Amino acid sequence: MKLRPFVGTVIAAVLLLSACGGGGRPNDGSVAIGVYPASALSLPVYVAVQQGMFDKEGLHVELIDGKNGPELISGLIGGTTDLAVGAPGTVVPAIEQGQSLRPLSPYGSIDLAIAVTKDSGITTIEDLPGKRIAIPSRGGAAEQFVNQLLGERNIDASTVQFIAAAPTASQIPLARKGDIDAAVLTAASQAVFDAQGIPMTAITEVDPVASDGVSSYGLGTVLVTTATFAESDAAAPVCAALEAAAGWIADPANEQAGAQLLTERMNVPADKANQVWASQKTLWPVEISAHR
Repeated sequence: MKLRPFVGTVIAAVLLLSACGGGGRPNDGSVAIGVYPASALSLPVYVAVQQGMFDKEGLHVELIDGKNGPELISGLIGGTTDLAVGAPGTVVPAIEQGQSLRPLSPYGSIDLAIAVTKDSGITTIEDLPGKRIAIPSRGGAAEQFVNQLLGERNIDASTVQFIAAAPTASQIPLARKGDIDAAVLTAASQAVFDAQGIPMTAITEVDPVASDGVSSYGLGTVLVTTATFAESDAAAPVCAALEAAAGWIADPANEQAGAQLLTERMNVPADKANQVWASQKTLWPVEISAHR
């Protein structure tokens, strides 16, 4: 499987131009970060806050919640935030439109699955036509994920009804009432569904280290900033804190503390937290290849 060629050579070059080098433009250490609230997509940021990694770098960080990817990128472009949790589906179009954005390390591998309700009648991707699938927002990474899987099987994406339902907390009532048949979920959000008495069965699986299949998307999450912030003397300390967070996530010694963080920050049930944490440990590389 090959991802549709919407990332041209220039765009790819921009995405590889990391902001982590920093610059000399003065910054007082105050940094506003746009995050997906209670989401594993924001995990390195939450770890860096909880473990004092931003403090160690002399940074004063404010977290600003966003409802979806477009809102987070709009806030970044508009100056409400200095960096944001993004996804290729929103970051790349912004760059194509002339926005000067730069990625920061670490990079988030894909952690998505299509999960179905027990009464949906869906057992495979081929059963999705005519079904209702909850996603955070139209046009984002979740919708592209489904479209890619459908396209691999020559299934017309227009036969699927996408329902933009914002975060997990808004999707749960829809599933409870039978208003959706499936949802695009991370491991953490699937655990939250289960805890609410709504078991969701994944019909897809992504191996973030595989060389083909849906994982060749390469990235599910991109921490991103503006070229202006990348030139400030706060950029390097921000990257140092986030890379330290990635190392902390990957360290087996932090399994229990990481599981506790998931329970506190992302409402993952305690009995599921260790399992979810295990899925996160390999998802945050600090370097990215040109191919990826």
